[in-house]
Amino acid sequence: MVRRELLELKEVLEKEKRALIYGAVEEILKWASYKARLANFLKDKNLTSEEEELLKEIVAINERNKLIIEAGLSFVEEAYKFLTELLYSKETYGNGNGNGNGNGNGSGNGTYRVNPQLISKTA
Repeated sequence: MVRRELLELKEVLEKEKRALIYGAVEEILKWASYKARLANFLKDKNLTSEEEELLKEIVAINERNKLIIEAGLSFVEEAYKFLTELLYSKETYGNGNGNGNGNGNGSGNGTYRVNPQLISKTA
């Protein structure tokens, strides 16, 4: 009977969710490691029908946590892309061809012109 370990895994996943929401990286790593050890222990165990139901709940919680991770990663990737484009934009004004002083409106002192972009659809 592995009910105790299943309940412990469910609790770890709830703690992992809170750590993901609050961005507590050290906590996330701690719970991920603990979760892996519990999952490894539970591998190849014979489960009762009650334990199978508990495992289904655990899988659903784990999927929800995965969605939180994917959403966070998507936001970070979009922000990185936006900042990279902002910093390394090839379109510049003020390259010495008489376009002005470069304040972003074609007046020429080296200011970069970047089109605004949506970083997050939910922010």
